[in-house]
Amino acid sequence: MQTSIAHTIGLIAGHPTRIGYHYLALAVSIALRDGYPARGLTTVLYPQIAVVAESTPTNVSRDIARAVDDCWDHGDRKELERITGRHLAEKPTPGEVIYYLLQHLVD
Repeated sequence: MQTSIAHTIGLIAGHPTRIGYHYLALAVSIALRDGYPARGLTTVLYPQIAVVAESTPTNVSRDIARAVDDCWDHGDRKELERITGRHLAEKPTPGEVIYYLLQHLVD
């Protein structure tokens, strides 16, 4: 599944070598395993990623947000909309991107 996650993120990424994309892939991978934490991104998911990535939850949060910004500003917006299944009038939040990627991969 990790290959599918990385491939899917690569389709929407602007600059896919940024660390935030690695954290985004980890977030989707953990959410696939444990379920999407509807109210626990900063208290549950980001700390788990920080442990795996030897970082801090704050850095994880910031870098995922930067990856989402990069997707929006430099990535393939049409592909992002295909993955989300709807027109995006404004940039989605990091939590929304994680959720949409998760839903796309399990469908």
